[in-house]
Amino acid sequence: MSALRDRFAAAALAGRNPNVRRVELAWGMAITAEWGYFVALGVFAYNAGGASAVGLAGLVRLLPAGVVAPGAASLGDRIRRERLLLGAALLGTVALAGSAVAAFADSEAGVFTGAALFGISSTLIRPTLQALLPSLTRTPEELVSSNAATSTVESLGTLIGPLVAGALVEQARVGVTFAAAAGAMAVGVGLILLVRSEGPAPARAASPGRLGFAWRTVVERPGAPVVVTLMVAQAFVRGCLNVLIVVAAFRLLDGAGGTVGLLTAAIGAGGVIGAVVSSTIHGSRLARVFALSLLGWGLPIVLIAPSPELVGAFVLLAVVGASNSVEDVSGFTLLQRAIRDDALSGVLGLIWGTAMGALALGSIATPVLVRELGARVAFVLVGFLLPVLTLAGYRRMRALDADSVPTRQQDLVDEVPMFAPLSLAAKERLAARLVPLEIPAEATVVRAGDVGDRFYIVDSGSVRIALESGEKASGAGGYFGEIALLRDVPRTATVTATTPTRLYALERADFLAAVTGHALAEAAAEDVVGERLAGYAARA
Repeated sequence: MSALRDRFAAAALAGRNPNVRRVELAWGMAITAEWGYFVALGVFAYNAGGASAVGLAGLVRLLPAGVVAPGAASLGDRIRRERLLLGAALLGTVALAGSAVAAFADSEAGVFTGAALFGISSTLIRPTLQALLPSLTRTPEELVSSNAATSTVESLGTLIGPLVAGALVEQARVGVTFAAAAGAMAVGVGLILLVRSEGPAPARAASPGRLGFAWRTVVERPGAPVVVTLMVAQAFVRGCLNVLIVVAAFRLLDGAGGTVGLLTAAIGAGGVIGAVVSSTIHGSRLARVFALSLLGWGLPIVLIAPSPELVGAFVLLAVVGASNSVEDVSGFTLLQRAIRDDALSGVLGLIWGTAMGALALGSIATPVLVRELGARVAFVLVGFLLPVLTLAGYRRMRALDADSVPTRQQDLVDEVPMFAPLSLAAKERLAARLVPLEIPAEATVVRAGDVGDRFYIVDSGSVRIALESGEKASGAGGYFGEIALLRDVPRTATVTATTPTRLYALERADFLAAVTGHALAEAAAEDVVGERLAGYAARA
């Protein structure tokens, strides 16, 4: 019970951040709408033309997204990501409303057009949300917790959306389901309007919007290309499974639209458990967890083939859902920590855009497999794909585990109270800008009366801070130089190394941009300055 409480406490960590809470609730509305729409679209297409029409609907929904989304998502490296998220949610709301109107008018072309637009919207929402989270969270633990919350919410949406949609398509017209999904998306739009990301907009990437640049950024990190490739392969398998679920419901289980909703909801039910468990993943073993989750993604699909019973299929799909949550948290946390922030939106857009293309290919290829080889053989072939690819690439992707461990510079930044409120992305940018300095014993670092140009953090050794009112010592983890920078006054003290000392220096512009660009960080800095000046006055 204690372990279970710890897992729920870790999963709840993100909920204490108001901006993360709002964006996760908006994500919940979006993913619930998406999965409800998926069930309704699948039933609409199957009734119109069987399994081939389901595959065609998947192609129409996903292929435009695969083409448009990578370039569009890279806008998040140039404008505020919460604004791009808002635009994507608005597009989704309009597309769903249009689909409802088309369904009531019995217009297949209108429904498929809405599917294409909604595919673009949902593909933009995912990478934008994942690129935004490092700018809303403050610690690596909170980032993992937020990714776990994203996966938990997705699993709940995958559970609730299909169940509601299954009931609606059984009791009412498909258009009612589309309209309900549009309403959920509209609620998400309202929540995103309340999200506030403090600080400057993301810095421009060197070659914004170019897929080649995004891929070169991935290749820079050993192991990252393997993770990206496996994520795209998992999307292909998901596209296959989307069709196989419909086929299993109608052919293997002799069910109807409600059975499609129930089987799809099984993935969500398992995903809720997997997301809570994944909230306690440690950064030192993310690649191993990622690999195991992919094995859990594929092997249950293989076992569905000889299991024509509804209960057995439900349990196996729940295992797939649990593995999907763990795969999302471990895989995207690996990439969020490894890819530099000014290119993160573009890289995630590349992944999701390619994944949507893979989903579309899986959707269109599966009906061919079913027709030529039969449903059971199709389940086996699709299920073995991910385990084989994972075993082949495991050794290479383990290199990313080292990138998940915070550097010494990041640890030092974390220890400075005025930097504590900053987002994880902002802290990592500061850590990357720290300049190491080796100071011999008795050398002067700064002198009272000089112009303040840098902020300093003590890594090792010790320094003596000489004031008019006396002296004090500062050792590893200490810091100095903030008063001259924040108050724009000459240095108030002379600082001398008492032993061979290693310092890290942060230039004035980088320090001020980080602290004054975040209301809570600026308030914390003013508290530090006030306490130090009060202490100096008391000494005098």
